[in-house]
Amino acid sequence: MAAVEWREVWRVVRVRLRRMANTPHERRSVAFVLLVLTGFIWGVASAPPVPVVPAPPPEPPVPEAVTAIEAGRPAGFEVGGIDISSHDHNRFTVHWPTEVAAGSQFVYVKATEGTSYVNPHFAADYTTAKAQGRYVGAYVYARPDKGDPVGQAEHFLRHARFTRDARTLVPFVDLEWPYAGVRSGPCYNLNPAQMRAWIAAFIGRIEQAVGRKPMIYTNTFWWNPCTGNDTSYADYPLDIANYTKGPPTLPAGWTTFALWQYAPGNPDEAHSHDRDVVNGGPAGLKALAWPPPR
Repeated sequence: MAAVEWREVWRVVRVRLRRMANTPHERRSVAFVLLVLTGFIWGVASAPPVPVVPAPPPEPPVPEAVTAIEAGRPAGFEVGGIDISSHDHNRFTVHWPTEVAAGSQFVYVKATEGTSYVNPHFAADYTTAKAQGRYVGAYVYARPDKGDPVGQAEHFLRHARFTRDARTLVPFVDLEWPYAGVRSGPCYNLNPAQMRAWIAAFIGRIEQAVGRKPMIYTNTFWWNPCTGNDTSYADYPLDIANYTKGPPTLPAGWTTFALWQYAPGNPDEAHSHDRDVVNGGPAGLKALAWPPPR
């Protein structure tokens, strides 16, 4: 507020306060209040204006990283993306200008694991990816060794931020070998029949809640032995993890895949994230988003 405006406000306040004072005691009180307010208002009025600091310009993409990402994408696949977790923040973070410039059109972000863990970077990564105009989805790392498949599914559903905005991808459930530190066998100490029952309860709860079949992330060499070559999910979208140069070998039951994770990330290297391509180009990506295409 300009100094002239402050003076006009102060003049009105003084007049009204003095009209309220009818006794000597009230007049002394008003005088004290006026003294205090005078110092405050003149301090504000004479203070120098706060300088406006312009926002820093957006960071440019890293050209050599863009080139490497584009060159590493399997031939014949035009739509690429990444999936990320808290590990992608160990030493570096996602450099969004580079990912956008390299054509990473979608992002899957790990939301939860088990019945209590929530990725501390999930909300920020999810929101930032949406702000960058990417298709975005959440995924859950399954822990069959922890039991309670419905509880794990519901924990995921509470945090996964599903929005029917045509830019939110169906969730995927991560079913694979235990990572280092999980004290269990390759199949989480479950036999194939037990694993099939666990997966059915886990996926069934998610499907019931979201109204669409979730995508299953797995690899052939885990799925076939650990589920006993279960073919029950042949009509569920598949995200196949396979780091060979040629087309991936699919698990029992599936005849095609929706996503192919063709390269693993290295959290100790900048711009190194799990990388995926879409089977079917832009239409294939759109088919994974809400609402489903008519």
